[in-house]
Amino acid sequence: MTDTSPSPAPPFDPAAFSPFDPAFQQDPHPAYAALRGTAPVALTAAGMWFVTSRALASEALARPEVFSSRFGVPQSPASGATLARIEEIQARGWPEVPTMLTEDPPAQTRYRRLVSRAFTRRSVGAMEPEIRRIAAGLAGELAAAGTADFVTGFAVPLPVRVIGRMLGVPEERLPDVKRWSDDFAVTIGADTPDERRIEAAEGVLEFQRYFAGLLEERRAEPREDLVTGLVRAHLGEDETPLSTAENLSIIQQILVAGNETTTKLLTGLAHLLATEPELWKALRADPGYAEGLAEEGLRFLTPVQGMFRLVTTPTVLGGVELPAGAMVVLSYAAANRDGEHFEAPEEFRPGRSRARDHLAFGWGVHHCLGAPLARLETVAALQELARAVTSIELADPAGLEYEPSFLLRGLKRLPVTVA
Repeated sequence: MTDTSPSPAPPFDPAAFSPFDPAFQQDPHPAYAALRGTAPVALTAAGMWFVTSRALASEALARPEVFSSRFGVPQSPASGATLARIEEIQARGWPEVPTMLTEDPPAQTRYRRLVSRAFTRRSVGAMEPEIRRIAAGLAGELAAAGTADFVTGFAVPLPVRVIGRMLGVPEERLPDVKRWSDDFAVTIGADTPDERRIEAAEGVLEFQRYFAGLLEERRAEPREDLVTGLVRAHLGEDETPLSTAENLSIIQQILVAGNETTTKLLTGLAHLLATEPELWKALRADPGYAEGLAEEGLRFLTPVQGMFRLVTTPTVLGGVELPAGAMVVLSYAAANRDGEHFEAPEEFRPGRSRARDHLAFGWGVHHCLGAPLARLETVAALQELARAVTSIELADPAGLEYEPSFLLRGLKRLPVTVA
């Protein structure tokens, strides 16, 4: 008699796992679960160590002197003629300076303190009326259109307009802001074609020249915006003001963190609302439900799937010896679905207990400064969407595809039908 039972799945081999695998980038969670269960600290085929348990990721975040943020540019490197071309483009601009994301204390502490004034709860709270005005207008446009791409019609323009206003960028330059942000993000956690790398380098140079000019304008004619705050920033009379290169590095990080991540969070939540009618019904019935949706969305979707760390000295994490110079990826997405910390982690449960225990904003000295703004934008967006729209459904369920990155995860497009 022939045995027709299915063959057992082969054991998961961390050494054969690559985060650049397109199948993984479209659905990373099965591999993350296998890594957590097999080897929560594992050397992968890409030469990077992945940390996938919440406890161990938190331990590494608490040891910045060993797990350094001075990892350089968070992207896969170019080589050969492409690298030479990119270096030639970069030589026409300002050097890349480690500031907040890619620096360690005490230097990182200085930058953080200088920038944090723009992201206090009070400062962010003062922006709420403007955020709601933008969100309500975009929601109204969606309702009038009937069928539209939620990404380009709502999730992109909301954070771009918000961050553009914070930086004092005029309305007509906002498309450039989005384009430059895409140029920064395109190589993060992705195996990017050479021609796109070169195009992105040209875009970064264009960004530098524009904002260097804007910095000079604000030195001469200050305004109530973040760029003015940066050119005036100092913590003491004897402290040297930020250089143009330092300011450009900070603005670059604010651009990416201020819109790429919020765009992906809003898109993921819209996808859930369009596929889970009970979630949409609950939001329509109670605007306060948006807070639970936003927080659980951060845990469940985790737009910034992880972040690099560079090991400064031989160390042990989770019983695994890591050599000096090892490149480590702290997988926030995997940590946020760790069953040792979260009950039913694969279920989307707005209002769950310990809701803010997720690592979507990092933790410790590098906890995201923009967290209050991201939360406010998301809650306001959901509430204004629910006020303007009575129903939301997917217009093309079979045509959904995620961006090709293992660090920034979000849908490329989300066609929806609204009424």
